[in-house]
Amino acid sequence: MTTKTKDARVSRIIGVRILNSSCSDSSYSSAYNANSARAVNTTVVWGRLLVVVMAAVALCGCVGNSPRSFPVSPDLWLEAEGFQLAVFENSGHENDALHIYLDGDGRPVNEADLAPNADPTPDDALVLELMRLDPTKAAYLGRPCHFNPEAKPCHPGLWTGGRYSAVVVSALCAAVEQLAEKTGMPVVLFGFSGGGALAVLVAGCAPSVSEIVTINGNLDTQLWVNMRGFLPLEESLNPKDAGLPERVTRRVYLVGENDSVVPPLVSRRFSESVPGQLITWPDFTHTCCWTEVWE
Repeated sequence: MTTKTKDARVSRIIGVRILNSSCSDSSYSSAYNANSARAVNTTVVWGRLLVVVMAAVALCGCVGNSPRSFPVSPDLWLEAEGFQLAVFENSGHENDALHIYLDGDGRPVNEADLAPNADPTPDDALVLELMRLDPTKAAYLGRPCHFNPEAKPCHPGLWTGGRYSAVVVSALCAAVEQLAEKTGMPVVLFGFSGGGALAVLVAGCAPSVSEIVTINGNLDTQLWVNMRGFLPLEESLNPKDAGLPERVTRRVYLVGENDSVVPPLVSRRFSESVPGQLITWPDFTHTCCWTEVWE
């Protein structure tokens, strides 16, 4: 069942407040929609994260983003499975859950010749900015070899064909559990682009994860490489094959309809096999205009 709403009514689904206007639509997979009435009325377990399509965005124009960059150094380093993972934290208030943000693939290859980059660290701090806009306690968890590509376990395979490998997933799982233990709270994972793939995979091995949100997530890597004409990610796990455990009771897949990096069909196909709420915004792209609607 697919529903599209063009009126300006406000709905509350698992803690996400969405102003449905002519510039947004919500799609529900049938299995998940059966529980939507309960989800709308549930206590907000994310805290107060509000994803709002404001009146200014109703025209679907992309507001130009100011240059975004990372601080010189992270707030702390976590040791996990032999990796040193960068962690950036916000100043949000504590609530019922810790929000952990996972970034995209960064710069795995040189666009000119497709050779592996020496440093895959993202050069756009979009996800860091989303984490800082989150009013509740949140952390940006760096992926293995991001911010520290010369660390002993690192090699280009971990950010090219093995970017979603069991080694990468295991390190992130260990780090998520460390952060959950430190705060004593369950975890909501937020994954952007390739971080969406990892959010799904990490949810399978991190018992603290109870909810997941993806933003233009690469949720079916086989479909993605086929659509983009890329070589198969032979050393990586496919989130679509892994699915999500039953303890992850709330799932939201956010999609920009004009995303050419991870086409919307990738999230739509995933939601057909792994039920959740699929929310699509026309005229949003891979990176635009998420900061304007994230608060």
